[in-house]
Amino acid sequence: MLKFYLTGHNFEYESRNALRVFDLNLHYIIKYCDILSDIDKEGLSLVSILKEKDDTILAEAYLYNNGALLYHAIFNSEEILLESNNEKKLKKTLVVKSIHNVLKKYYNVEPDYGILTGVRVIKILITAKNNLKSDDEINRILKGTYEIKDDKIKLLWNILEIESKYITAEQKNNYNLYVGIPFCPSKCSYCSFTSFVNTKEDKVNIYLKSLIYEIEKTIELALKKGMNLNTVYIGGGTPSVLNEAQIDLIFSSIKKYYDLTKIKEVTFEAGRPDTLSREKLECLKRNHVNRISINPQTMNEKTLNLIGRSHTIDDIIQKYKLSREIGFAINMDVILGLTGEDESDVKNTITEIVKLKPENITVHSLSYKKKSELTRETQEMSKDYDLMAKMHEVVNEKCQSSGYNPYYMYRQKNIKGNSENIGFTLPKKECIYNMIIIEELETILACGLGGSSKILQDNGRHEPVRNFKSLEEYNSRIHEIINKKIELL
Repeated sequence: MLKFYLTGHNFEYESRNALRVFDLNLHYIIKYCDILSDIDKEGLSLVSILKEKDDTILAEAYLYNNGALLYHAIFNSEEILLESNNEKKLKKTLVVKSIHNVLKKYYNVEPDYGILTGVRVIKILITAKNNLKSDDEINRILKGTYEIKDDKIKLLWNILEIESKYITAEQKNNYNLYVGIPFCPSKCSYCSFTSFVNTKEDKVNIYLKSLIYEIEKTIELALKKGMNLNTVYIGGGTPSVLNEAQIDLIFSSIKKYYDLTKIKEVTFEAGRPDTLSREKLECLKRNHVNRISINPQTMNEKTLNLIGRSHTIDDIIQKYKLSREIGFAINMDVILGLTGEDESDVKNTITEIVKLKPENITVHSLSYKKKSELTRETQEMSKDYDLMAKMHEVVNEKCQSSGYNPYYMYRQKNIKGNSENIGFTLPKKECIYNMIIIEELETILACGLGGSSKILQDNGRHEPVRNFKSLEEYNSRIHEIINKKIELL
């Protein structure tokens, strides 16, 4: 048990996340105190203090064990470059930095991404550049303020070099259409997405009726606003559980307004090879889908069985070849840190995938999600710092030696190794939608259960519209979602 004592601030959320960078199992409580003598001397205690002195903000952290001081850290506002104009962010950064520095000594771990717990790391570079910071200043921010390691700083710059080609002044008038299909043939052990397994056909059709209504009303709103459709992304769940008639229905609602041959990128998450057939793939091609995902997650048979997949490695390869024959660009997802796998298993997976030569390879680090079966059944959630580092090293070496470059990345809470999810691409084959949604470059208009729209406002901020997560609410309250979109557009 760790007892947090906060003095001079109430940043409970940030304090908790600083701990979870190092330890997902340690129980904690958070208390407030004014003087150090008030702390409980028994067990492990962390005192976080925020105070001001002579126009300087100071943050201190003390880590005690049974009353004995183990480690102490102190930082002041003069050391922080990027957030100096935002006092609240500045204070949060100082508090997290001081807590992080006593915990990294206690756990004897130097996280690759330092004090960062947020999703969008590249946005730090983009924001700094927008604030006219030089590259040298940005490097000092990344290394000094956030304590990111040199190899990860290099990775961030490499990714930004590709992403910067897609950052233009015209983007404010663009939007990207996301359509969510919340159905799956089975639930994978690590998954926490809103999805329903083996749903009866009549329920699927009722959902599709509401979905079509939302798609058409959303497109009409975008057209009325004079917005340009940039990309279409059909995700899930597993959209390929739908039959051809149902797929045609979805696309007919979009083609009613747009010639999809003129849309840069139309992606369909085919995902599970056990849901694919020649007829279904030809249906997607007729509907002008030009990019699909076939997501093995691993190329090791034993692991497929463990995570709840009902297909074989041979199924993956055969459906990949069929998709190539029909003429799709292809992304393949893998997950590092799956139960029972080590770096040799990952080496086998990435070697087999690179042989196939998909345009994109998306490499996820396993994250412990609250609602997943894996998290419910796991007694101890290991961060596996060393193992995850070895796995990423194997993947990076194989991808880059095979002509793939990193082109987007994001991070998640409770992620193994405090590492990243990273997309690799062959030259000029990057997925536009992935970069746009991660860096929040344009408006995303999401349709479907559990979808989350992000509508770009005149002040440069994105306002969310979060759709309902139950089939009943989605079907019965669809007008509320449309009205919220009207309000923000």
